Amino acid sequence: MTETLSPDELLERAMDNYRVGRLEKAKADWEAVLARDPNNYDALEWRGEVGIQQDEYEIAADCLQKCRDLDPERFEEYSNLGLAYYELEEAVKAVECLRKAIELNPADDVAHSNLGRALYDYFHGGHEVEAAAIAREWAQAFPDNPDAAHMGAAVGGLPAPDKAVEAYVADVFDTFAADFDQKLADLGYRAPQLLVDLIGEDGVDGKVDILDAGCGTGLCGPLLKPWARRMDGVDLSPKMLDKAEERGLYDHLEERELVEYLHDHADDYDLVIAADVLCYFGALDQAFKATKDALRAGGHFAFSLERASDWDETYKLHPSGRYSHGETYVLQMVEQAGFDILTKAHEVLRSEYGEDVHGLVVLARKR
Repeated sequence: MTETLSPDELLERAMDNYRVGRLEKAKADWEAVLARDPNNYDALEWRGEVGIQQDEYEIAADCLQKCRDLDPERFEEYSNLGLAYYELEEAVKAVECLRKAIELNPADDVAHSNLGRALYDYFHGGHEVEAAAIAREWAQAFPDNPDAAHMGAAVGGLPAPDKAVEAYVADVFDTFAADFDQKLADLGYRAPQLLVDLIGEDGVDGKVDILDAGCGTGLCGPLLKPWARRMDGVDLSPKMLDKAEERGLYDHLEERELVEYLHDHADDYDLVIAADVLCYFGALDQAFKATKDALRAGGHFAFSLERASDWDETYKLHPSGRYSHGETYVLQMVEQAGFDILTKAHEVLRSEYGEDVHGLVVLARKR
């Protein structure tokens, strides 16, 4: 019986169970130890670790913070504690812990990745100046880290690249893949439906060959399937593609950079749809030209973008890590690439931090 075992015996049994994946039994033993000795460092540390693994972030934060308070010199789980605080929307604590995690282990890619997201929350929590300074310092200290480089520009105001670094985009969406659909539903995400409505209004008839560009988890797939003779998807995130594969709707899915993929599929498609993909591109000329080349004569291109408040702006990188685009610039790039604009509309794409994200949705046809 559990109550007859000493704390050391319970800890030993917990580790035996943990090693073979019996997490619930391991948790029960750690909790039994803590019921007798609330300050048992080993039980707190491992209960916090499993809390992270099972998305029990409040428990994880409580256990790991107690470890830190008990023995600051011994404590090294700053990356996990930072993630727990990030998930609990405690941005100040998250940023502090993740910076410490990177100081202790500069090669901790998970801490780098989570720091980027925590900085965005920190920025929106009224700490714009502090967040910008941290982002610049981070980027300058780790110029080869894609998260640091991108957020140094997005939050820190360093010169913005023409597009987001591929490794940064893949990392962001790999992180969010598990509950991506639910999070977007909570934000009132509308881009796929808005684009499909445009396609339907223009009268795309019969079965056509479709590319879902930046397909993610395949949210567009069920809406596009009625038109599809063949439907392919391309994305940078392998974990998002795994989710798209589970839908069983696509004929082919490929992990690849979008413009490269389009270049290798000249005249392959009748319809290309890009829902919330081009917000990770600043300059649009190459993406639009490659899309035109991938379409057959008369093919359609449907896309959404985040719309800049200034019509005459080209593009701007925001603390979200995404670009907004001026409408004048977008329409010029569409026409220069060889498309005729069939319809466009101003729409709310979703909400973020309680505010509407204003977008431009466009349907164009290859000349």
